[in-house]
Amino acid sequence: MPKKIRAIDAAWPNTEDINLNDSLNAPDLDAHVKKCAAAVTEALKIPPPGYSKEQAIHMSWLFDAMRFTHSTIRSLVAKGTKSPECVDALALARQQLEALYSVCLMVQDPSYVDIYLKSFWRDAYVQFLLQRLEQQGLPRFSQYLNQTGLPLIELIRVQAGVTEEEKATVEFEELGTPLPAGMKIVKIKPFPTPGGVIDEVSHPDRKRMLIRLYPEYKRLCAYAHGSAQSLIAKTSMWEASPLRKLHTEGEREDKYMKEIVDPAFVFSFLPMVQAVSEVSALYPADVELARVVIEAWNLLSKMNLLGKIIWDIRGRSSLGVIA
Repeated sequence: MPKKIRAIDAAWPNTEDINLNDSLNAPDLDAHVKKCAAAVTEALKIPPPGYSKEQAIHMSWLFDAMRFTHSTIRSLVAKGTKSPECVDALALARQQLEALYSVCLMVQDPSYVDIYLKSFWRDAYVQFLLQRLEQQGLPRFSQYLNQTGLPLIELIRVQAGVTEEEKATVEFEELGTPLPAGMKIVKIKPFPTPGGVIDEVSHPDRKRMLIRLYPEYKRLCAYAHGSAQSLIAKTSMWEASPLRKLHTEGEREDKYMKEIVDPAFVFSFLPMVQAVSEVSALYPADVELARVVIEAWNLLSKMNLLGKIIWDIRGRSSLGVIA
């Protein structure tokens, strides 16, 4: 279990403020997200040293997914103060942060890409086994379970690099099926959650950056787990709720901007920019990739205090920029 991260462990005292007359503009953010995603996926078409073509492809898909999630966040936020759905943008912003944590391990060692894929396959296979146990007596599921689903699971297994022994171990753990003769138990290592990532990251600046972001991740988790913060925020945005009477329209708009829009935008944009920065360290000669991500940092570090902090902790050093 990762140790508890306290406020005093995460805090990064500021000595210089941002310009409060500037603010993050949604269309500008969208443009930078698209440019960053395009530049990093283009770079990953050629695997960095030590990475296979397949590993590079799967890393590029992760950035495509971040871009898609950013678009969904923008759509939810755009619903405004009269729509409780806008609050769900914060739960999705958590996914963006989780992606950054994953990237930080993948750029540390290519083996983590394999762990990421194998862990995904194991979860998918366990779900298939559960379906088969529940549905094998129902004729309408027969074709899927025997002719469609199983071959697909097997194809993904091979592509994910899962061995026969690892597959047999899953069947032993989940079904109690004895291992075939000559095989031994080989467990698939689960890909760590963000707290576990911090423990496994070795680069000091990278680790310090993830420690600072961890309280933000925990805060966003509240919106994904259906806790009181999420319920109260949604109720306050619901037109039929009596809680709406507790605030004027101006107060509600201010709450919407500060508690929904700003964090949703920042935690969709910042993880993308820093994740691309981490990958750019694998491509020191890629001038275009560096240019695109530095342009994004020029916006983020000057218009958001947390952005400035992450730039100071890790963004600058990951790009080789001299202070």
